[in-house]
Amino acid sequence: MTSASLQLIALCTMLVDHVGLSLFPGVFWLRWIGRLSFPLFLFLLAEGFVHTSSRRKYALRLGLFAVISEAPYQFLISTVYGGGWQLPCQNVFFELLMAFFAMWCVERGGAWLLGAGGAVLVAECLGMDYGGYGVLLAICFLLFRGNRWGVALSLAACTGLYCVAHGSWVQAWALLAAIPMALYNGQRGKRLPKYTLYVFYPAHLVLLGILCYFL
Repeated sequence: MTSASLQLIALCTMLVDHVGLSLFPGVFWLRWIGRLSFPLFLFLLAEGFVHTSSRRKYALRLGLFAVISEAPYQFLISTVYGGGWQLPCQNVFFELLMAFFAMWCVERGGAWLLGAGGAVLVAECLGMDYGGYGVLLAICFLLFRGNRWGVALSLAACTGLYCVAHGSWVQAWALLAAIPMALYNGQRGKRLPKYTLYVFYPAHLVLLGILCYFL
């Protein structure tokens, strides 16, 4: 299974998750399927971190779309749950950016490891999409890159801690993401155009927000 296949699975499961959140809140299995998307995106982020020709440009791209996506995200969430906008830095791109920074710190080692730990704390304290769980999981995927058992066990450990901390086992469905990760062959494959995912994320949030508002 190529990274292109993983990207498509991540994209589709994310869409299913958000459709369930906004349009079919009573259909729980849509949200269960959606639990696979985030670990897959983190896995791909770790691969992208290793293979990118410019870490700086990659980080800037994540930051740019984090800013662009915040209003669409807040629009959807406020439409679904009612009330005003929530705390800032909530959309998943902020989480991915923090995870990217943490991996950069881990790679540099030494005192920079404090930066990685700080990234975990910042993500948790700011209430980012998945908090410290997402940043820690990205670090594990980088450290265990190429080790299928290491990836699977770190996913299980981090997800278990997340479930216990939040008093809910819904995120445990994320463990199924270990299957496509284990099938990953290290090849890029024919991926979608470079900015497809970046543009799709805020665009589909706006569309679902509009549909939710009228339906």
